[in-house]
Amino acid sequence: MVLAYVMNASSFNVSVIDTKTHSVIATVLVGPGPDNIAISPDGKLAYVTFSGLGVSGVSVIDTKTHSVIATIQVGVSPVGIAFTPDSKLAYIVNEGDASVSVVSTKTHTVIDTVDIGGQLESIAISPDGKLVYVCDREDVGGVSSVAAIDVKTHSMIATINVSEDPRAVSFTPDGKLAYVVCQDDENVSVIDTKTHSVISTVGVEEDPINIRFTPDGKLAYVVNEGDNSTSGSVTVIDVKTHSVVATLPVANPGDSPSNIAISPDGKLAYVDARDGNTITAIDVKTQSIIATVQIDDNLRFVEFSPEGTLAYVGNEGDATVGVIDVKTHSVIATVDVGTSPEAIAFTPD
Repeated sequence: MVLAYVMNASSFNVSVIDTKTHSVIATVLVGPGPDNIAISPDGKLAYVTFSGLGVSGVSVIDTKTHSVIATIQVGVSPVGIAFTPDSKLAYIVNEGDASVSVVSTKTHTVIDTVDIGGQLESIAISPDGKLVYVCDREDVGGVSSVAAIDVKTHSMIATINVSEDPRAVSFTPDGKLAYVVCQDDENVSVIDTKTHSVISTVGVEEDPINIRFTPDGKLAYVVNEGDNSTSGSVTVIDVKTHSVVATLPVANPGDSPSNIAISPDGKLAYVDARDGNTITAIDVKTQSIIATVQIDDNLRFVEFSPEGTLAYVGNEGDATVGVIDVKTHSVIATVDVGTSPEAIAFTPD
């Protein structure tokens, strides 16, 4: 049974949804001010970062019992979470003290801390589980970079200077490259993960914020927020040539597209427009928009279910999760959850 875990920021809990019945089967209280959620690759644990009411940490949920089994004290204001592919370690980005906590998922304890400095943002772990990349928006010298951490030694092995204000990082499925979305310079820095060096820079549109690769690793989709005078868009990049092959408008000026999901079969991309309350469906083969789905108030996430037949969107304004049938691109269910649903994670199929 596939379950969706929805992190509700204002009600300090997680709603557990049965994806077959579209019903909440459990509500789990977590630490105050939850910020993010991730489920281990083996599906046994959900980690929820929190930072509120003067405390910070990670609530650990057993996905079999839907109960908190541990609370981990990490750094200040933890945000990002990334598990190694073998589910043995979790890396937690601490925004408040610019560090990364290395957590053993067996003991739920911090076994090491990597001090990076600067303004940390996004984190990613390579598919082979050997490397961690962390975006540093600006260090004390005003330089934007990506910190490379060796998983075996839990030590920084490189600092890679990238374009200004890196907001998201993602490895290609084969792990040979990492793409870094740099907002202020409106481009993507392409890193060779063997040499930890930038080998290309790809210009995109205004205020890029997020990125996803197709499962075959051939294409990268970059979401550009735009502003009140510029339409939000998606830039499609050919990974082999590091060149733009399409730019698709996905939102009106001021609608703020920010999140993107690509279906497990690689045929569809869904892009949300937070303030426009729409999901734009893109056919990956033709690079064309094939549907626009009207959703409820203030979208916070969009993700496909593991089997790819459904997509889930978080509606912050009315505390619900919308369920979309990807065959018809229509909403087939609305699930009441906690207040301010802002992130989702699924147990494996």
